[in-house]
Amino acid sequence: QAGFDSIAIAKENGTWTAMDDVENLVVPEALKIALDEKESATDFFQSQSKSIRKMMLYWVASAKRTETKKKRIAAIAAAAAKGLKPDQFR
Repeated sequence: QAGFDSIAIAKENGTWTAMDDVENLVVPEALKIALDEKESATDFFQSQSKSIRKMMLYWVASAKRTETKKKRIAAIAAAAAKGLKPDQFR
């Protein structure tokens, strides 16, 4: 019963579907904008394997604070503009 209760709570508070976009490789609008602002960053990001993109999207989605999310987005875009992955994904 405890497991079913946990599922019900997760469905109520949104955590049950919180990572659906990550699983479906949906790039958040803020990351799209940051990538588009830097030449070739979008192409580099999209050229990465599904697993790498998923890890980077999870890294962004799992940020609890807005400032942290912004820093992570900036790090991904800056690295992609140089044809690199952020340090933790190399």
